[in-house]
Amino acid sequence: MLGKHRTPRSDLDDLAVGRVGPCTARRLWAVERSRRMLMLRAVVESARQPLAGTPLPPAAALEVLLRVEEARPDVVADLLEHPGTGIWAVRTLKRLLSGEHPHATTPLWAEAGYLHCLAAAGALRAGVEGTIRLPVRGALLTLPTLGRFRLPATAADGPGAQSPDVVTLTAPHPGKGPAGLVVGGRRMSLPVDLREPSGAWEPSHRISWSPRPQDPPLVLEDGDPYRDFRGDLAQASTAGLAGAETRRWRRLLGEAGEVLHGRHPRAASLLTESLRVVVPLPTDSRFRTASASYNEAVGSALLSLPTDATELAVTLVHEARHSVLNALLHQLPLCEDDGPLHYAPWRGDPRPLSGLLHGTYAFAGVADFWRVERGALGGPPADLAHFEFAVWRDAVAGALEALLESSGLTDAGRLFVTRMAEETSAWHAEPVPGRPLALARSETADLRAVWRARHLRLPPDQVAVVADAWRCGAEPETARVVRPSLRPDPHSGTPDLRSELRRVLLADSGALEQRAVLGSTQDGRPETLAAADVDLLRGSADQAVRGYRDVLAKHPGSASAWAGLGLALAETGQPIAAHALLAHPELVRAVYEQTTAPHRATPDPVPLADWIGRTPAVRDAG
Repeated sequence: MLGKHRTPRSDLDDLAVGRVGPCTARRLWAVERSRRMLMLRAVVESARQPLAGTPLPPAAALEVLLRVEEARPDVVADLLEHPGTGIWAVRTLKRLLSGEHPHATTPLWAEAGYLHCLAAAGALRAGVEGTIRLPVRGALLTLPTLGRFRLPATAADGPGAQSPDVVTLTAPHPGKGPAGLVVGGRRMSLPVDLREPSGAWEPSHRISWSPRPQDPPLVLEDGDPYRDFRGDLAQASTAGLAGAETRRWRRLLGEAGEVLHGRHPRAASLLTESLRVVVPLPTDSRFRTASASYNEAVGSALLSLPTDATELAVTLVHEARHSVLNALLHQLPLCEDDGPLHYAPWRGDPRPLSGLLHGTYAFAGVADFWRVERGALGGPPADLAHFEFAVWRDAVAGALEALLESSGLTDAGRLFVTRMAEETSAWHAEPVPGRPLALARSETADLRAVWRARHLRLPPDQVAVVADAWRCGAEPETARVVRPSLRPDPHSGTPDLRSELRRVLLADSGALEQRAVLGSTQDGRPETLAAADVDLLRGSADQAVRGYRDVLAKHPGSASAWAGLGLALAETGQPIAAHALLAHPELVRAVYEQTTAPHRATPDPVPLADWIGRTPAVRDAG
C-alpha cells in the first residue's frame, strides 16, 4: 500500500485547468491511501499504552484489516479512500498526541474504536471469517462504506435498558449465513445482502448520478459519525434522511449528472474521478446553497440540497475542485502561508494565500460552468447564468493577479497559477448582455466595498485630523493621507444579503420584496436597509439614497449601507462621492463616526463622501 509517489508536470498542467483523467486520478488516490495508512498506523502505535486494557485495543482491529488486505486488497484500498477514515484519523491522533479531550461525551477508547468498525466492514465485504468487538454510539452501530444498524433499547439486559457501549460482530465464512451481532447477551442478524434495507439495518444510500453506467455511484452519507468534520460526534449521529429527502436527492443528482455530462464533459470527468461522498446539510434559501470541504476528507463534499439541478451541478463542480486541490497539496506544496491576508470576493473574511488559491481554483470551475451553461438557457435563467459568469470571471481574474504578484508561491505553485491564468485569459473577450453585465459590475464593486468597510481600520488620531479639516471647511486638496490597516472583523462571515437579492431580481423579480424582508429578518438587518436595497435594485436610486442615509443615521457601522449608498450615488450622477464610498468606504465611515460624536449634529454622509472623494489620496489612488 505504501510506496514512492511523484507528480508529473503533465498532471500539474491538467489539474490546473480542471482536467482529471483516470491516470492522474490513480496517482492522486494512491497518495491519499498512503497518507491514511500512515495515519492509521500512527493511531495504533500512539494508542498502545493509553488504551491498554480498554474494551477495543486498536491492534486487534489492525490484525483483522491485515487479513482483509491479504484476501481483498481492493477492499482495504476503498476503506482507506473513505473520507470518514481521514476525518477520524486526524481527530483521534489529536486526542492521543495532545492529551486534549474535545469530545468529552465520547471516551477515547470508543473514538479509537472506529478502526474496529472499518475492520468489520472490510471483513464483511471481503468474506473474511472472524469475530470483532465494535463501539456503539447511542443506539447506532456504524459499518463504514456499508451502512448502520439501529439497536433497540431493549437489546440490552432488562426491560427498558439502554443500548450497550460495545457489541460483538461475527463475520461468517462466505455461504454460511448472515453476519451476527451479540448485543447484551442477545444474538441479532444482519441481512445477507447488506446493500438492501432490512429491519434495523440501513444501508448507505448509493446513488447512480451519472448517465454513464460505468461511472461509480455517489454515496449520500447520512450515517457515518465522521461524515461532518465541523461538529462533534453527537451532532453527527442524527436520525438520517427521510425517504422523501433521499428521493429528492436521487432525482436532482441524476438531473445534475445529465447537465454535466451533456454540456460539461471535463467537469463531469473531474467529478467522476474525485468525488465519492456527498454529505447532506440543512436546506437554506434558493441562492444560499451551503457547501464545504476538508483537506483530510478528500473525496467528500458537504452541501445543502439546492432548488434545481443546475445549481446542484455547479456546487458539485465547486466542491470537487476543492477536493482535487486538497489531494494535490498532499503531494506538492504550492504556496506558503506566512504572508499577508488577502481579499477574496467569494468570502466575507480575509484569506491566507492558501485560501485564496483554493477559492480561485474552485471558482474558476464555477465561472467556466456558467460560461458554457448560459448558451443553453433562455429567459431569466440565461440572464442569471450571464450574471454569474461575469461576476466570477472578474473575481478569478483579480485573484489570479494577486496570486501571481505574491512571493508566497512555490515554483510548482507559480506554474499551476500561470496555467490557470492562461486558461482563463480569453474569458473577458466574451460578450455579456447589458443588464446582467451591469448587475455583475455592481456586485463586484459591492463585494469589495463591503469587505473594506468591515475589515480595514484607520488610526483614530489621523482620522481626527481629517474630520477637523472637514468640519472647518478646509479645501479637500489640503487633507492629509490616512492609510488603513487590515484588522479582520471575526463577526463578518455572513455574505451580504444584496448579493442574493441581485440573483432573485434576475431569476424571479416578483419575489424580490418578500425575500428582502425575510432575509433581513434572518440576518438581523434593519428593515430600512432592506427597503433601500429594493429601491436600488428596482432602479429608484434617489429613494435608495434617502433610505441609506436614514440607515446610517441610526447604524453608522453598517458596512452594507455605506456600500449601498455608494452604488446609489453612482446611479444618481454623483461619481466623486460614489467613488469615495466604493473605493475607500473605511475612510468615509471613520470620519463620519468622528463627526457624530456625542453632542454633535449628525452630518450628511453624501457631502462628506464628496469632500473625501476630492482629496488627493482618494482622487488619485483610484
